[in-house]
Amino acid sequence: MELPRLEPLWQKYREDGLEVIAIDSERDTERSLEFIAENNLSYHLAEDIEGDDNVVGDKLEVFAFPTTYLVDRDGRILYSHVGFEAGEEAGLEEEIKRLL
Repeated sequence: MELPRLEPLWQKYREDGLEVIAIDSERDTERSLEFIAENNLSYHLAEDIEGDDNVVGDKLEVFAFPTTYLVDRDGRILYSHVGFEAGEEAGLEEEIKRLL
């Protein structure tokens, strides 16, 4: 599960400008909030809600979960990765350091 493993990176690099936004496409706010509380996540959550376009699938072109993007301040995707296995945090951290 990648979301709890992003929390330490968020805490370490947020002062340098890193923002983490988890996007939930399930449209289940209660489940999402429970997950955030159970895992002590402090970064942002966005979700598709009833009546919204499929922001995750259509607008962000996410078709596999999890998908991680590192996006610059101008909205350009500088890094993307599909999947997230234990231990991949080190590679993601190297990308974050390189881009910050």
